[in-house]
Amino acid sequence: MSDTIGTRLRHIREKKGLNQIDVGEAVGISRSYLSDIEAGKKDGSIKTITALAQYYDVSLDYLAGLPVPAIQSNEDIAHDDFERILLKIWRAMSQEERMGLMALLKARIDTNAA
Repeated sequence: MSDTIGTRLRHIREKKGLNQIDVGEAVGISRSYLSDIEAGKKDGSIKTITALAQYYDVSLDYLAGLPVPAIQSNEDIAHDDFERILLKIWRAMSQEERMGLMALLKARIDTNAA
């Protein structure tokens, strides 16, 4: 069996112990549509594949079978669940929101340093 987006999606879902109904409901698609994507009968829209990647917390590159960049050092990975949550929030933010957060953090650090 070839390694396709569908087979990767099925593997991730099964590894996480999830069923198609729950995953479909979480990303706004039917169980049968998810089944067709996993079986390779349908490709799935970019919107659907992106929603599934976000739900499973994997990259689109991984789903497409592209090489995943190697981790250069321990500084490149989240060290605990708290850091993973912060990274997930950061990735969901717009550039404007990120800049605002950075300004707040800088102001807080400057206040504590004084």
